[in-house]
Amino acid sequence: MNHPYAGPQRTFADDAGEMPAIPGNESVLLLDETLIEEESGITREVQAGRKIPFVMEPDEDKPWEYCGPGMSKRIHLYGTTLYDDLAGKYRMWYFGRMGPHWRVPSGNYQIPGLYVPRTDARPYACNGVTEDRYGRTFVDNDRGDLTLYAESDDGVNWVKPSLGIFTFNGSAENNIIWDLHGASVFIDREEENPGKRYKAIGFCRRYRSIFLLTSADGIHWDDRDYLEPVLQRSNEGTFNVTYDARGLVYRAYSIERSDDKEKRRVICYSESPSLAGPWKTSYPIVEPTSWDDAVAYRKYGALRAEFHNLSAFRYNNIHLGLVGALYVTAEQTPGERNQIPCDGPIDAQIVYSRDGISWVHGDRERTEAIPRGGAGAFDRGMIIGTAKEPIIEGDEVHWYYTGCEHTHGELDMEKRVKRLGRATWQRDRFVALSATNEGMVVTKLLFPPAGAARLEVNANAAGGQLRAELCGPDGRIVDGFSREECVPLRTDELHWQIRWKTADIATIEDAVQIRFTLNRSKLYSFTFSS
Repeated sequence: MNHPYAGPQRTFADDAGEMPAIPGNESVLLLDETLIEEESGITREVQAGRKIPFVMEPDEDKPWEYCGPGMSKRIHLYGTTLYDDLAGKYRMWYFGRMGPHWRVPSGNYQIPGLYVPRTDARPYACNGVTEDRYGRTFVDNDRGDLTLYAESDDGVNWVKPSLGIFTFNGSAENNIIWDLHGASVFIDREEENPGKRYKAIGFCRRYRSIFLLTSADGIHWDDRDYLEPVLQRSNEGTFNVTYDARGLVYRAYSIERSDDKEKRRVICYSESPSLAGPWKTSYPIVEPTSWDDAVAYRKYGALRAEFHNLSAFRYNNIHLGLVGALYVTAEQTPGERNQIPCDGPIDAQIVYSRDGISWVHGDRERTEAIPRGGAGAFDRGMIIGTAKEPIIEGDEVHWYYTGCEHTHGELDMEKRVKRLGRATWQRDRFVALSATNEGMVVTKLLFPPAGAARLEVNANAAGGQLRAELCGPDGRIVDGFSREECVPLRTDELHWQIRWKTADIATIEDAVQIRFTLNRSKLYSFTFSS
């Protein structure tokens, strides 16, 4: 994941290859360096998401979230948040974590059908229950992984309804719907059977593998049609699945251990044309480099960098992701009862990809896209992304996340507190191509799409200005499309139409380069629209 040095002038001729296909009526993000032929006076600036005053807490009166004295208080967005037009509301499938409760006698919770605690660490015999109703043998049944459900009318104020699907210590007053360790939930609009319109995929600890569920309403789930794993996987960790409608493929990003001496966490990849499979064998795609280790040491005095999770999705011409960089500040302490293999903060960093497989950081300095909070903040220790994509509404992008008070290796169970938050970006504004003074960005040669009548930019030129000119395949400026004849942008605009005094973009029939000149301004994307 090395990122080229952003020096005073850069050319990208070595990335030449086929002429980029530019879609119509769709913004093209210029953080993608494969589109750029040359730039000067430009720095890449990761734009931090704006946090809103929304935090979802683990509730003290819900012991499946707030586990009681001596235990953790944590809910995760190892799950999905989306707006469901079929239900007319925002919906969230999140993750609660109890246990392991053999450590604490008072934590002998009972959830028949999902969770049967054992009374000691070995063997994996759960109070005499060793298999489910289908005869599948339990592998690891008492860690308390729980898929939980919440809903909202506005995406900010959430309700955790009492669903009555499973009993918790004899009471049906809870919002437990299953026990996937992270649920990627999909609405399958092409499914002919309305009873299977909702689908969820994730890791199930009972059998330590990846399973598929179906549902008519997203609340009542069934696994009878998929009793066997759709993909073999023994470790828990994140298994984030997204659908790429252009590639007609499901893409899965998971955490696994590498074979180096530190057994570092790396991001692995699998794909399938269907949630039911066949899934390709998972392989590493995002691994820390020596530069990541250097950043780890410089920022935190850390021993090394690892990658803990990747939330990724298709965004117009590219794929965007939030990668969780774990900066290991301390190794495991031998003999500690509640030990986690290493300690350190997790930063959420923006990455992008042309194919969903090869990823590049938004900037060389690994700037946080969702900065961890300061002293006393609920997210001061770690930021962990959701299992799926953000919610895009109009000109805003809302990415929900897990915020942790503690760092990765916290030994005190009661200090392991996790809550849910949300960060928002204006559309396209993830990484700015910024000119403090004079700067220039030149695209590669590209064909405007058929029917293109306008060229728009997403840019902030308040306090400066931005102009554009068009150059033909020979490098010469096309008549009428010089920067001198361009009406300058001098404000902050998400959809600014570039105009020239006498020329019309609709007359362009050949391939062109766009040469943007910036003065004290930031450029994010451009769009050819009809």
